[in-house]
Amino acid sequence: MVIRSLNGDPKIKVVDDFLPQDQFNNLQKFLMGSCFPWFYNNTIIRGDYSRFQFIHTFYKENSEHNSFLSLFDEAQRLLEVKKLFRIKSNLKLKTLSPENTGYHIDNFVGSNKTAVLYINTNNGGTSFKGGDMVKSLANRIVIFNSELEHAGITCTDENTRVVVNFNYIG
Repeated sequence: MVIRSLNGDPKIKVVDDFLPQDQFNNLQKFLMGSCFPWFYNNTIIRGDYSRFQFIHTFYKENSEHNSFLSLFDEAQRLLEVKKLFRIKSNLKLKTLSPENTGYHIDNFVGSNKTAVLYINTNNGGTSFKGGDMVKSLANRIVIFNSELEHAGITCTDENTRVVVNFNYIG
C-alpha cells in the first residue's frame, strides 16, 4: 500500500494498492461483470439533468441496505469508518473527449470524509476545484475532506469508468 498526499495537501490522500489484491480482483470482477445490476440515474449532480450515469447504492443511512454490502467490509476497516452514511458505485460511459461532470460536495450532514475507490484503470479521474486531479487507476483510492468540491472526469480510452464512493465519519 502506497500512501501519499496530493501535491502536499493533507486534505487529499491518495492510496495505491488499497485493498489486498485478491479481494480487489474479486470486487472488480463482480462490479465489471455482465450480471451486476446497474440502475439508470438521470442526473449526476442533483438538479442538473444534462448528464446521466448508472449507479448501484450498497448502503444509505436510514434506508435498507443490500446483500452486497459485505463486499466492502475490508475497505471500511482500512478507512477506519466510525459512522457510515453511504456506499454507492457509479458507472459512466466513455465519451469522445474528457468531460467534467460538475463540481459538487457530497452532502451528508455530519460526514467528514469522502473516498473514491477506482475499479478500473482509464484516462478519467477525480478533479478537485483548484486544479488537482487524481487519475483512475484500478485499486487506487482518494480520501478527502467532504467539504472539498470535486468532479468526476469521464474517460475516452475504455468503455466505462467505474468507481465506488464512500461517505463516512473517520
